[in-house]
Amino acid sequence: MSTSELYAADVDALVRVLDEAHEDEPGPAMPWALLEGLQRLVPCDLEVNYQHHELRASRTLLIHSVEPGPRRIDPAGPAPSAPEDPFWQYWWHGPCSWPQRSGDLRRVVDTGDFLATERDRLADPICEVLPELRAAMIMSLPAAPGEARRVVLMRHSGSFSERDRQIATLLRPHLQEIWLDAERRRAGVPALTPREWELLALAANGLSYAAIAEQLVISVGTVRKHMEHVRERLGVHSIAAAVAVAMPHAPAHLWRPG
Repeated sequence: MSTSELYAADVDALVRVLDEAHEDEPGPAMPWALLEGLQRLVPCDLEVNYQHHELRASRTLLIHSVEPGPRRIDPAGPAPSAPEDPFWQYWWHGPCSWPQRSGDLRRVVDTGDFLATERDRLADPICEVLPELRAAMIMSLPAAPGEARRVVLMRHSGSFSERDRQIATLLRPHLQEIWLDAERRRAGVPALTPREWELLALAANGLSYAAIAEQLVISVGTVRKHMEHVRERLGVHSIAAAVAVAMPHAPAHLWRPG
């Protein structure tokens, strides 16, 4: 996508938000710095939030949000199952569930793409549930089957610009890594180097030290030394234990939803 609507300052600010998110405390779901940084980059007069929904049970597991200011809102969830709630009745019929219906979690969804006019918005059933919501922009994350995870920007006044969408599009691929990094820190998993993660992922796939050495064009002794370091950092005595402790929190490019 062209970044013709973005200024160098926008890109610099986005990089700062990513850096701050990795340096901040992990927070209840996403680091607060991520949501607060987004609120600065793309101001929203309702809120910027992280959502986690269990669709099969029609319930929200977590909402973690900041309002203008920014003001941190204590996370809410899990909410009791309530299939009769109008929100869940309308979920599958509007823009908010388009990523799940289409299977496309990469596209940044702007509700303005589906509700082009005010008449369209007022005719959308979700307007009865969230009358204060005029525009939303959804950035989806990978999720377990039957679940949805996303970061959502919500406005009461005005729509989102092409510049706003481009910022969201540039940010979206980084969200899963930020969340996984926060999960690792919440779980107390020590940081491993990129090479250590790579070796551990290969070991998790059943490769022997010799096979790993051959694939990475390094010596078996080097593999063994890396694995000793991994075990020491994780405080375990076997590679199987290291895999069990660390791989659920592996970097995004190695992560496979369970």
